[in-house]
Amino acid sequence: MPLNFTGLFVTDAAYQQAQAEFLAIDIPSVLADAAWGLHPIPRLTVSMTGKLANVPQTTVNVRGVSGRMPTGTTALYGTPANGGNREDLTMVTAVAAAAWVAANPGATYVIEVDVITGNSTRFAGTIVEILNHELSAHAEPFADFLIAELAAPGTGVWETVDVQHARLGTGDTRYQLIGARYVTGFHGADQEPRYRVRRSQDTVANATLPPGV
Repeated sequence: MPLNFTGLFVTDAAYQQAQAEFLAIDIPSVLADAAWGLHPIPRLTVSMTGKLANVPQTTVNVRGVSGRMPTGTTALYGTPANGGNREDLTMVTAVAAAAWVAANPGATYVIEVDVITGNSTRFAGTIVEILNHELSAHAEPFADFLIAELAAPGTGVWETVDVQHARLGTGDTRYQLIGARYVTGFHGADQEPRYRVRRSQDTVANATLPPGV
């Protein structure tokens, strides 16, 4: 199923730059990443965007949005195959999420991600950090759950948004890998410094980079 970049990712130069930079570093972990303690790690043997583009019965929409403050949101929706109403599964319990998938064979799913900046915060580094947060902390765990549940009911691991944020604070390996690659590989006033500023402002998740980066 598709992974779509829409909204400002199509029309805005800063978003287009950020998307290109993000995709350039979202590659499977390699031996050099062992210097950060991020190789070999099973979760990182495939690229994140490659995984998101291949979740069964699922479309992933990543939208660039204009707003007042730099932030992001991610939501998971399911639509029954019989044409029933779309349901928001983002905040349900693990038991409810697994039960909904099991009760709706053939359902289709949408992971919707908004990457939001204002005119004064529209920098590549800011956009990359929000994109990394939303995809690493939220979209990929939802994808992992769906991949497992659709293959074998009862095997998916479901994390609440609070748990996803807590894992960012204790060291989400995907977030750390992409973040380390970005701040060490992209330099300029609107790149690495802006990434670090946005990361430090994310007090809800307290996202971390590997030690020494």
